[in-house]
Amino acid sequence: MSFQNIFDFAAEAAIAAAAESEREHERTKSITIDGATASLSENTRWRGFGMVSANNSSRLLLDYKSEAPERYNEIMNYIFGADGLAVSHLKIEMGSDVNSSSGTEPCAMRFEDEKPDVTRGAGFQLAADAKKINPALTLDMLWWSEPRWVSDSHDDLTARYKWYRELLAAAYEVYGLKFDYVSANRNERAVDADWIKYLSYALKNDTDTPYDFSAIKVVASDEENSWHTAQKMLDDKELLAAIDVIGSHYTSHSTPEVKKLIKEHNKEAWFAEACPPMSYEGTYRHDSTGTGLADMNGMLDIANRIITMYPEGGMTLHEFQPVVAAYYDGACYCQKQMILANEPWSGWYRLDGGFFMGLHFSQFIGKGWVFVDSACFADGEKSSDGHAIVDAVFSYITATDTESGDYSFVVTNSTAAPITYTFDVKNLGKAHSPVYVWETRGPDSGAYDENYFKLIDTVVPETNEDGSTFTYTIKPYSLVTISTLNKMRPVMFVPALKDEHRLLALPYRDDFSYAHHEADFLAGRGGAPLYTTDQGGAFEVVQLSGRNVLKQKITENMRAEEWGYTPKPMTCLGDDRWLNYSVSCEVKLAESGNKHCYAGCGLRYNLASSGNSGWWLKLCSDGTWSLNKNRKSHANGSVELNEWNTLKINAERNIISAWINGTLVAQLNGKKEGIVLQATGRAALYSSYHENCFAELLIEPINDAVSYVKRIDCTDEEFSYSGEWTHKTMDSFKNYNRTCTSGIEGASAVIKFRGSGIMLLGANIEGGVISVELDGVKSDKEYTLAETDFREAFWSVFGLRDGEHTLKLTVESGTLTIDAAEAVLGDIGEEIFDDDIDEEVLADDAVDEVLGDEIDEAALNDVDVSEAVADESAPVSKEPAEEAYPLTVCEKPGESLAVAEIGGKKPSFRKLIPIIAAAGAVVAAGVALGVLLSRRKNK
Repeated sequence: MSFQNIFDFAAEAAIAAAAESEREHERTKSITIDGATASLSENTRWRGFGMVSANNSSRLLLDYKSEAPERYNEIMNYIFGADGLAVSHLKIEMGSDVNSSSGTEPCAMRFEDEKPDVTRGAGFQLAADAKKINPALTLDMLWWSEPRWVSDSHDDLTARYKWYRELLAAAYEVYGLKFDYVSANRNERAVDADWIKYLSYALKNDTDTPYDFSAIKVVASDEENSWHTAQKMLDDKELLAAIDVIGSHYTSHSTPEVKKLIKEHNKEAWFAEACPPMSYEGTYRHDSTGTGLADMNGMLDIANRIITMYPEGGMTLHEFQPVVAAYYDGACYCQKQMILANEPWSGWYRLDGGFFMGLHFSQFIGKGWVFVDSACFADGEKSSDGHAIVDAVFSYITATDTESGDYSFVVTNSTAAPITYTFDVKNLGKAHSPVYVWETRGPDSGAYDENYFKLIDTVVPETNEDGSTFTYTIKPYSLVTISTLNKMRPVMFVPALKDEHRLLALPYRDDFSYAHHEADFLAGRGGAPLYTTDQGGAFEVVQLSGRNVLKQKITENMRAEEWGYTPKPMTCLGDDRWLNYSVSCEVKLAESGNKHCYAGCGLRYNLASSGNSGWWLKLCSDGTWSLNKNRKSHANGSVELNEWNTLKINAERNIISAWINGTLVAQLNGKKEGIVLQATGRAALYSSYHENCFAELLIEPINDAVSYVKRIDCTDEEFSYSGEWTHKTMDSFKNYNRTCTSGIEGASAVIKFRGSGIMLLGANIEGGVISVELDGVKSDKEYTLAETDFREAFWSVFGLRDGEHTLKLTVESGTLTIDAAEAVLGDIGEEIFDDDIDEEVLADDAVDEVLGDEIDEAALNDVDVSEAVADESAPVSKEPAEEAYPLTVCEKPGESLAVAEIGGKKPSFRKLIPIIAAAGAVVAAGVALGVLLSRRKNK
């Protein structure tokens, strides 16, 4: 969704809210649940929820399966099990090594004569494991792009069918999978009627197949918010016969043509790709309703889309993309899921609000139940983007089991007033039975999820000659299911780490041999290394000269046509809460002397949607190198190359150092250079479109520097606000959790945190002015904001004594935008966020013992080598030169010492200690500098 669409939606919501306030009173409505109006046609029965596994979204499930198998099984049961979301349909991407939104899905058949390797990627393996949980699960596959050999063929229809056919056969051979459907048209692209007809005919007439391909049904056309295929089908009898299911994306409303296809031609209609809720658990503090459920893309909006799809669209299957976010944060469209699973090293995962929303449907409407048309209604309107539902008042569906007579009624109340429904139930086998009421709404005064999916009531109807009647009131901003099914709450597997994250502890080493895994570990996952997610290209482990190495496999002559945008080949891995650390690896360049052939390694990678992210060292095969932040080079030069070359990059606060083959080639003081602090992020490997190789990956902490942070969202309870702030609880995915908060002159924010420092993140424009108060001591200077991008630090402080601190920011002029804070933690190994941690275990910062008056900043910076490196003719030391950080001196003995940075600009010093102490301070500073330099010496 574009920013303009977000603004348009916000305007619509404001108008709707104003209208709502004028009529804020309790509404009533009578509903007849008449079994005689049940839609009994097979093509209109409830098919339940579907899952789209595509765009890299399931990649990390491979690692959960190998490193945390119990947690993997729990996640899979939550998705496909009868006590969870009971997903009944799985659609996987036919990968082509291009970034199809949030990352790349590897191609199983890169060359026409290659036997397909369906172990590449997570899709086919996921399908096989899901079928073990739900054997009735139906399978589908769809393409975003196709292999180059297909698109380059003189007969692309024949070549494309060969690709489909070989994948279907290989999936059956390797995993025993039989596909029930194939999606014909390229995802969200122009309708290709000729290809759809060709595919249908070929499937029906292909006899040399491992199972009956003629039984595979065709789905078309995966349009985005449109139904052009419907009219084409009505105009073309051959196309009409070729398509079994018509599907569209991101719309709950269809057209008269679609409804005609359903009613007169017995076609099915599906909501073929849909958003799960995107709201973060902390948003209830600041959203428009105080519930965390009701804003755009929130739980009630998505529930309304599910409800609306049948009465307004005739659709019977709702396919979420994704159900589980098993990819790293910062990828395009991230922070939309029903289950978050992106820490496979610990096995941690989170059941998000969307999961509990889904239970209101999956636990009470079984696959094959029929809709009771007299009790299905939705008055919500399409928003300007066509996706969201706005101004909904009465929104409900009812379905019944024709065998048992059970029925379920699912309803939302998206208004600020209660709605009372009177039900007249008749012509159903259990019209006289008690009904059980399950409710989800926002918190009263406790945890954000204290009222999620609760059994709150049992109602005994009054009987009459025709059936029964009862009345029930639906609370404001709530989702409710009323059902004759007397179900206990599904068994919830509670992860051992439910309330804490676990860091991937450093050092981390990968020689790509996986000697402690099963012998077929790599073969069973297409050569994919642990914990990596590819954003461009394809990185796979291969054997080279007797050892395992990581090779980038995609070259220019085999690149598939783009679906959207694919960055140059890169893969990232690890924990995005890493702060001060180094990354090193050996690289072997595929070509000699070609300046366009390069490999690199990087760190603090946190925004995959941008392709290049963080700091990275690039080495070209002509010997040239560059040190880059995101897409901009900040230092460059040339070296003599070996067959294998060792690259290393260090990040300690805003000091970035780089080595090639043991020689320091660059060291930048980002603060001095006016480079905004890139805070935290994962490790990354980069390559051109050449078969470059990587070996001996090592990620290490830096001496005594603190390696980790705890991230605090701007909507979390650690933040409190006064004055005029605007809280966006549904903003760009480039912000953590899609949230950000902006304040104007006079506004103040207080952040309580535990640690030895803190970094404040947010995309700001240059020129805003803030004042800062830390632990009750206010700086006598004001700070002018530099321009910062998403996930960059606009202000930071280091060197505090580890413990509890309070930071207050006040906007003196202009505007301040806050996305999140990152509290700098002690290096305490694998477990953090435990209230019982002994503070003595936390590492002290290297500057916590410096005493005295103001230290000469220029003197401390004399050892910086950045200027010498910029002059390529100047000699460069083979050993890393030390950078001593500018220090802000305590006003009195025992006060926390701090190093403050402000968006790359020079910091202000606190008040001077009386000049009479200056002589002693100089001596103390000299001693402290010697200690500091010795402690910061690189390994």
